[in-house]
Amino acid sequence: MKLQLDTWDLDGVFKGFEKATEAASQPNGQDQTFSFPGESGTGRLRRIQLRPGLEMNWFDTKLHEPLTMDVGIHYPHLEISYTISGKGCWEASAKTQGFELSPGVSTFMYIRDAEMHAELFQKEPMLHMELRFDMRHFDMIFPEVERLTADATYCRQISGSPYIPQIVEQMKNCPYSGTLQKLYLEGKALELLTFHLDGTDKETMKRQTASKLTLNDIQCLHEAKSILSRTWKHPPTLLQLARLAGLNDYKLKLGFKELFGTTVFGYVRELRMNEARTLLEQGIANVSETAITVGYHNVSHFASLFRKTFGYNPSEAAKVRLRKQHGET
Repeated sequence: MKLQLDTWDLDGVFKGFEKATEAASQPNGQDQTFSFPGESGTGRLRRIQLRPGLEMNWFDTKLHEPLTMDVGIHYPHLEISYTISGKGCWEASAKTQGFELSPGVSTFMYIRDAEMHAELFQKEPMLHMELRFDMRHFDMIFPEVERLTADATYCRQISGSPYIPQIVEQMKNCPYSGTLQKLYLEGKALELLTFHLDGTDKETMKRQTASKLTLNDIQCLHEAKSILSRTWKHPPTLLQLARLAGLNDYKLKLGFKELFGTTVFGYVRELRMNEARTLLEQGIANVSETAITVGYHNVSHFASLFRKTFGYNPSEAAKVRLRKQHGET
């Protein structure tokens, strides 16, 4: 299932979802439930509006096919998410880096006036929570957020925290209903926001005082790169890769970029794009087959990345190779 839409407020995604899938919502006050179309999967999307500009969403689905979303976000959008099960990925047009959605990972992101591409995979059930803020309602309450809004996008991910899953579990099993439910969930939402904002301060301080890589760090980072070179079709998560390489995830992310000049995700993408070019130039597979072979379910997204990487469309790969062989530009 593919969704492509533009949003100017928190309602935009749900209106687009209803229109594209013809899925009717079942409203219960400020609590709405959307059922997934039968051919796309089973399960539901639950939306709880806590106050103007703040809502909590739960994805509880088993997809029969990948769900891809290309969303234009035209307002200051802040989001905190946590994945309990299932996998996916997302990236913003304003940045080249991509981010994973995987179990135990919490994402803290800000985006405005930018395009976001997201994919949810169908391999296993997806249980995923999102807190979504329209920051036009919170400018006077959270001036601390202002330092994150200099760029069109910001993202920080946390894995292995015992604190975040505890709060998410409390929200999932909220013991109240009605007004008390909204008060309880709003309090927990602000608690999570406080935790993430505090973490961005600490991360900034770490970067400002980051130590140089040791010889052991460098060896471990080369091991991480070697692992990715062998597993790029189905790479481990960042946390899994860090453990395999003998590093913590912070050192892996920071050190990989410092040593190799690209992110872990960027290196995997580079390997996938190079393999894709080889397949296309040699005529081994067409564009759609190549996209799937190198790990992309959305062919248009694959084509966009290929064009961004090499400067021409994947359908032109064989012709470009012939021109180069004959010395043409």
